[in-house]
Amino acid sequence: MHSEELWREFPSTLDEFEERFPDEETCRAYLIELRWEGKPRCGRCDNDRTWELENGRFECQSCGHQTSVTAGTLFQGTRKPLRLWFRAMWELAVRKSGINACELQRLMGFGSYETAWAWLHKLRRAMRGRTASRLHGRVVADESYIVGRGRVRGRGTSKQQIFVAAEDGSGRTRVGVAKDASARSIGAFVHRSIAPDARVITDRWTGYTSNVLGGRIHIAKPASQKSGKDPLVMCHIVSALIKRWWLGTFHGSMSTKHMPAYLEDFTFRFNRRTTSGIGRITARLLHLAVNAKPITRDQIVAQPIPT
Repeated sequence: MHSEELWREFPSTLDEFEERFPDEETCRAYLIELRWEGKPRCGRCDNDRTWELENGRFECQSCGHQTSVTAGTLFQGTRKPLRLWFRAMWELAVRKSGINACELQRLMGFGSYETAWAWLHKLRRAMRGRTASRLHGRVVADESYIVGRGRVRGRGTSKQQIFVAAEDGSGRTRVGVAKDASARSIGAFVHRSIAPDARVITDRWTGYTSNVLGGRIHIAKPASQKSGKDPLVMCHIVSALIKRWWLGTFHGSMSTKHMPAYLEDFTFRFNRRTTSGIGRITARLLHLAVNAKPITRDQIVAQPIPT
């Protein structure tokens, strides 16, 4: 069955989800269908002639290599049941405000906070595979700040500048951490977030030069005091939602090192806010997880998602 068909048939409510995936075997069968369209392939030579062993692995009839359904995916090396992974993805994907590691640990019954933290960051890595596509058409761009609890003695708060860009019309959004307000930082965000043929609409801040925008058509529009129209209204809405999400879900606790991962989390769900049947957002995340490269907690800590 094609992945698009699997997406359309995916449960849209929690009751349907629990009925569809009651045990480990149904979760495993779903991954086999999603990954190989029901016909397991060798992880070494890609041969589709395999037989299933008693331990659940698939042995290639050609080269003898053994492949598991989780090998080469985000789930590689996991010691937890796939049912727990499916439920964790449901909780992360369908909630409007997402979920933090403390809450996931409590819901899933994990023995440690570190396990919940690592699972969420692995899934955020997978989300990046979908949110990395650049914006097209008329794109509005602006800067904003996230304010959180400070980590410097004597200061009550700290703030981090971010960049926000959104397609005018669809509202599809990209958000990035700004190291500073320099031309280099702005240019890097524009390059990875906005397609070369897009028209970029900003306020009249002089930081958006022709060089910074890489030759993209630029339209500077200040807010109209007479009509009250705000040309960057979508950016301002997204910025306000990010601040509310940050304070509500993460209680304003900031980690600059991993902030790009958290913003991928927000962007993934925001860009799917109009999806018919919220469960289908989980189906998209499952598809991304199957196609994501394996990564360990130590690798996440050592190499966070770049800004």
